[in-house]
Amino acid sequence: MASQLNQNLIKAIRDPKKAAQVLMYQALAPIGQLNYKKFVVLTRDRTGSNMLIQSLNSHPRIAADYEVFAKLYDRSEEEILDRTYGRQPFYIRAKGFKIFYYHPQDAEGSPVWELLQAVEGLHVIHLKRRNILNALVSSRVAYQTGVYGVRNEREASQYGDTLPTVRFTPKELEDDFIRNREWEVWGARTFADKPSLDVVYEDIAANLTGEVGRVVTFLGLIPHVPHTDFRKQRTRSLWDTVENYGDLKAHFQGTEWEGFFGE
Repeated sequence: MASQLNQNLIKAIRDPKKAAQVLMYQALAPIGQLNYKKFVVLTRDRTGSNMLIQSLNSHPRIAADYEVFAKLYDRSEEEILDRTYGRQPFYIRAKGFKIFYYHPQDAEGSPVWELLQAVEGLHVIHLKRRNILNALVSSRVAYQTGVYGVRNEREASQYGDTLPTVRFTPKELEDDFIRNREWEVWGARTFADKPSLDVVYEDIAANLTGEVGRVVTFLGLIPHVPHTDFRKQRTRSLWDTVENYGDLKAHFQGTEWEGFFGE
């Protein structure tokens, strides 16, 4: 947790109020309490998870980490989980983090999912994206550019000027569509005995306050007006971003995936 908090502090230097909050958190956590609600945001990449985590962090009673299990780097899952769900300042009433279906990426057969299933009272926020094609395009573009989030007009402008086009084969897309559906079903089954809430990226983008309010209420807290500076990265149409979009649209017409090609 210390390294993540230090990273947060570095990012907050330009925001004195945020820096003060991080410093207070660091000072109070070691002598804090364990009487809070534990949660995870279960999802995949490019579903608006950074936006959701930042919005939850803007609530005065919530502390949310990002991808604590992305890679283990020879640490044990128990160590990471114990630290993440360790003592919290007295004012924190819910603590959690986000995890992708395929985490950790450097440890095959990791027991992290069994450990999470054993967490008493764990609340699961299952974040999905209604249009999987948009997630796949966003993921491919992010991989090619190395940009995984834009947070101001300058970054958005620079990103838009260098946005590459991408290309998929029909098989690539169909395999990814099927894999994504399997992940969602697996996630629901894995935590079937836990309190769960489904949240959809498109609904968050259309109504941030309302959807984050649903999540905060699910965690047993009073909603607030959330804050996030994450912005939509891709503003170009799929026609202008996917080189063979027309061919793909024709290929999937009449299939169960047809709805992803609405543009």
